[in-house]
Amino acid sequence: MLGDGCMTALTPEFHGDPEDGAVAFMCDYAAKHGCRVTETRNGKIVRLRFPFKQWKRNPLTEKLRHYDVWGKRCEMKSLPNRSFSREFWVGALSGLIDTDGCVRERTNAKGTLHGCVEYATVSRRLAEQASDYLLRLGVTSIVRERPASSSCSVAGDRSITSRRPLFVVEVNRATALVRLGELLDLRVGYKAAALSRLAGKLSHVLPARSEMSGYDEAVALDRIVSIADDGERAVYCVSVESSTLLVVNGLVAGSRLKNLDEAEVSGEVTRAR
Repeated sequence: MLGDGCMTALTPEFHGDPEDGAVAFMCDYAAKHGCRVTETRNGKIVRLRFPFKQWKRNPLTEKLRHYDVWGKRCEMKSLPNRSFSREFWVGALSGLIDTDGCVRERTNAKGTLHGCVEYATVSRRLAEQASDYLLRLGVTSIVRERPASSSCSVAGDRSITSRRPLFVVEVNRATALVRLGELLDLRVGYKAAALSRLAGKLSHVLPARSEMSGYDEAVALDRIVSIADDGERAVYCVSVESSTLLVVNGLVAGSRLKNLDEAEVSGEVTRAR
């Protein structure tokens, strides 16, 4: 729904190619929650609406409200700021690439194989979150901004042209693509096959050893298991704009603070930053 779904209408909607697995998944998901499905064809794209009985709450809408994603326009869409399981985030990222992503493979003039997986959205926040959660799973990526009216391929030969700036999350390093192929559970058949094929062809590439080239092999994530009171002492905050992750001395660290004002940090510390 964060990909090709509409969550500002009276009822939830989803737009997609009926031959793709994402449409079938949405129909099954709606049926699981007791929602009817109405289809309107527009060429190769089908518009799915998920109404419920009159004067009753729509269970699918309530589920989207539960995840804090209902009612957001496309440029304001974002992943819920909650603690979910690893499987949840793998499924969420898979769904985003299923709907608004693409898998590309090319060979340069020297005959070297290159590839990338891209996810495009008009929501800067959603793109940055997707990049963050990929890194939490050990997959490095970059976020590129494309100006309004630029085109981006999202489904094979289908491309989108946006009146808003596009933010593209790109995974292009061989080791990252191999890891992505092991992680994702894509429901759109041709994308799943393309990623599996690409990962297989790149599986022989060894991780780069240079610090300037990245740290895929070194990414290891642990959860905090306990927090103990150690008294009061002077501390300093790090402001991490737009992202919740930062890399310090080769370690990927997380920060829940969006800025110092929200943390109610004193003016003295704010001026010192």
